[in-house]
Amino acid sequence: MESIERSWDLMKRSFAILQSDNELMLFPIASAFSCLLVSAVILGVTGTLSSTITTLASGNAPPQVSVPASFAVLCLYVANYFVIVFFNLALVGVASDRMIGGTGTLRDGLGLAWERRGKVLQWALLAATVGIILRIVEGRLSWLGRLIVRLVGAAWSLAAYFVVPVLAFEDLGPVDALKRSAHLFRENWGENLAGGFSFGYICGLLALPGVILWFVAAGVLGAAGMFLGGVLVVAYFLVLAVVSAAVQGIFMAALYRYATGHEVPPGFRPEHFSKAWHGQSMEPRRPT
Repeated sequence: MESIERSWDLMKRSFAILQSDNELMLFPIASAFSCLLVSAVILGVTGTLSSTITTLASGNAPPQVSVPASFAVLCLYVANYFVIVFFNLALVGVASDRMIGGTGTLRDGLGLAWERRGKVLQWALLAATVGIILRIVEGRLSWLGRLIVRLVGAAWSLAAYFVVPVLAFEDLGPVDALKRSAHLFRENWGENLAGGFSFGYICGLLALPGVILWFVAAGVLGAAGMFLGGVLVVAYFLVLAVVSAAVQGIFMAALYRYATGHEVPPGFRPEHFSKAWHGQSMEPRRPT
C-alpha cells in the first residue's frame, strides 16, 4: 500500500510539471506513431513471416524457427526499441533542461537524440537481443524456470533503468551505459530491495474507469453503446498511455539528476528519491 501511495504522489508531482509544459507529450505521441509505422513496414515486407513473428513475440517459440523469421523478429524488436529509446532520450533531455529553468524545445530534444543515434541503435540491438532471448527461454521452461527468467528480467530492468539519461548526458556506449546505470542504482539505493514505486500499478487503476464506461454504455444503449463505448475507451486508453509515458520520462529525468548529484528538482522532495526504492538502510548512499 505504501508503494502505491508513493507512486501516486510521484505521478501527481510529475504530472504537475507536465501540465506546465504539455509540449512534452509530443514525444510519446511521436514515439507511438513511429512504432506503428515502423512495425507496419517491417510486417509488410515480411508478410509471409507474420505468424512466426507473432508466435515469437508472445514467447511461445516453435521448436524450429527459420533464419529469415528470426531475422525478421530481431528487426522488429530493434526497430521498435530504437524508436522508443530515441524519443525517450529526447523527452528526458528536454525535461531535464526545463527542470533547471532552461528553455529546451521539441527541436532541441530531437537534436540531442539525433546526435546520439549511433549509441541508441547499439543499445537497441543489445536490449532487443536480451529481450528476445528471455522471451524464448521463458516459453520453453517450466513454471519454476519461467519464474527465474522473470526475476532475471526484473534485475535487468533495474540495472538498465538509467540507460536512457546516461546515453543522453554522458554519451557512453551501450555496455558502459548499462554499467553506469547499474552503478548509479546500486550506489544510491543498494542491492537488497524491499519495494519501490510503480507507475504501472497506478496506470492500471486509472484504466479501470474506461473499462467501466464500456460496460455501462453497453448495458444502457445496447449494441450502439458497445460501439460508442469502445471508441471512447480506445481514445481514453491512448490519452492515458501518452500522458503516462510523458510522466514517467519526467520522473526519470528528475531521478537521474538526484542519482548523479543529489539534486532535488523543483516540485519534488528529497524523500521522493531516497525512498523511490527501499534498500536495507532505507537511505541513499552517496556515489563515490
